[in-house]
Amino acid sequence: MNDRANWNEKLDAEAGIEPQEIIWPAPQEIKIDLPLAPAFDAKTLLPPTLADFVLDEADRMPCSPDYIAAALIVCLGSVIGARCGIKPKRRDDWIVTPNLFGGIVGDPSSKKSPALGAVTRFLDRLEAKEAEKLADAKKIFASEIAAFEANQAAVKASMKSAAGGKGDKEKMMAAMADHQGLQPPEEPHERRYKSNDSTVEKLGDLLVHNPQGILVFRDELIGLLASWEKEGREGDKAFYLEGWNGTASFNIDRIARGSLRIENLCLSVFGGIQPELLEHYLAGISTSLDNDGRIQRFQVMVYPNAVAWEWRDRYPVKGAREAVRDLFDRLAVFDPVQDGAAPNDDFVKLPHFCFDDAAQDIFIEWCTELHTVHIANEQNPMMVQHFGKFEKLFCSIALILHLAEGLIGPVQARNALRAAAWCKYLTGHARRVYGLVEAAKITTARMVSRRLAEGKLDDGFTVRDVVRKQWTGVTTAMQAEAALGILEENGHIQSSDHIIQMGRPTVRYHINPQVRRATA
Repeated sequence: MNDRANWNEKLDAEAGIEPQEIIWPAPQEIKIDLPLAPAFDAKTLLPPTLADFVLDEADRMPCSPDYIAAALIVCLGSVIGARCGIKPKRRDDWIVTPNLFGGIVGDPSSKKSPALGAVTRFLDRLEAKEAEKLADAKKIFASEIAAFEANQAAVKASMKSAAGGKGDKEKMMAAMADHQGLQPPEEPHERRYKSNDSTVEKLGDLLVHNPQGILVFRDELIGLLASWEKEGREGDKAFYLEGWNGTASFNIDRIARGSLRIENLCLSVFGGIQPELLEHYLAGISTSLDNDGRIQRFQVMVYPNAVAWEWRDRYPVKGAREAVRDLFDRLAVFDPVQDGAAPNDDFVKLPHFCFDDAAQDIFIEWCTELHTVHIANEQNPMMVQHFGKFEKLFCSIALILHLAEGLIGPVQARNALRAAAWCKYLTGHARRVYGLVEAAKITTARMVSRRLAEGKLDDGFTVRDVVRKQWTGVTTAMQAEAALGILEENGHIQSSDHIIQMGRPTVRYHINPQVRRATA
């Protein structure tokens, strides 16, 4: 036994504690028990056309229908974007746009990418059509530029002739008027629906010409989240958080790039992420002072239970894909005012829909329960912040489903009820996602237990001894104490206070001999 162990035994003796006197229980297995995901009820959450599409696509892969539905809702909201909103109160100027942040959580084998592709292909199709339009528009633009330059040259020639003659003041004034009247043609820009990987500066460029907003789609969402933490990119996170609001203008000023004014900063975000990566990311937020509500903005994040693989090879349900394709085409060009939205004015900057009387009553009752029951009684701080953004979620989904059904006028009660059902359903998924914070602590505790079994720490170690090792997940005293607390609860270690003369009490941890015997 080394000197350190001898010293620990001496300290035990001074404290009146003999390690052999400890009655050790059998160490318990440290388990990760995440809440089960709520079942997806397509008939309750979606209109028939969307429900048929979601169930058909999910069944043929097979994959969880939650994946298809979450992607569909966010993509539809991104196509509508900031061309209109919903005014949830009758006498207030508060307006909500239907852009949303979301994601799907699953293992690499859970068909996340195929599920995402089943929905984003409709956006790809819209962008392909816009690229064709742009090619034709550029040909016309080239001709207009040539005509503009010819007219400009002719006017300048008239001005030069008038300047060289005598008494041609009237001719000069006429030429000046002609020159001032010349208007260069406006260069055409492609309408964009999504971007896969772009800097904030490039997104700003795109949004200047796409005031309706754009979807940022990442097959691996962790890449986007990690980019917000990079040194020198601190402004990126603020840009995205502002884009979630969907209604504010935004100025980007750079010495090298000049100034850009985005009339309406509206962003939607969606992608996939693996549970282990999300667990690590959430653990970093929960143990720091950096929980600014960014992850709570991902309201349409689903983490369904695994779907058993089966061989499937059948034709799609006739008309299901075509109906959703046509829906995307319609929403890409629809005029909200013609569909019953009130026009924008000096105080409400976007055309906007409202709830009808029945839907308004549903929303008021739902809001009351949200604030007086769910938020008031919630113990998890991350869930409290999550609930704090639920009002936008309710309003966005109600408007998306209203427009998806092609309804005219106010949002009706049936889509308010569907929005309330979505909020209840996504609450279950949020609890499962935030359960990964506790799962991260469990994972860390299991790692420390393995290190103890391998003899990496001597009996009678302290929190400081653990931190000195700088093992992943226990690099601070707070993290180490959390992991050791879990180990003690499960009988892997036992703590005792040692009072050293002229010093403060020190907590030392003794290792259950059965932990080490398990690997002997």
